[in-house]
Amino acid sequence: MATWTDLLAYVRSHYTVAEEEAGWIKMIFDVGELRSQVVFLQRHALMDGAEEWLVIESPFGELGDIDLPRVLAEVGQTVVGGAALVAGHILTVRHAVPLENLNINEFERPLALVTTTADRLERHFVGGDEY
Repeated sequence: MATWTDLLAYVRSHYTVAEEEAGWIKMIFDVGELRSQVVFLQRHALMDGAEEWLVIESPFGELGDIDLPRVLAEVGQTVVGGAALVAGHILTVRHAVPLENLNINEFERPLALVTTTADRLERHFVGGDEY
């Protein structure tokens, strides 16, 4: 894969897309035990559009409802992704990779790890299945 367009074609042919807008895709994964996990793929352009990046992001809770130091300690033990705050109150697991020369395993494995990490954090810290 080398561009956002290439990634879109791959994702559309291998996954079910729940929603799509310019520059992002929303997918919903069945993670077992009657749980699902929302995952967003977003295009980011750096260097005045000369460099495309993919951000894989999955929400797992709200800022005021979670013990943030414990979440950060937990996320610090993961290999892929970091914790981020979106829209001022939504906590997410986020991972970014450059699209140029992206190998399929550099997309597939981080996608799976972000998804399962967000679900594990949501299960542990929230207890429910909101995302």
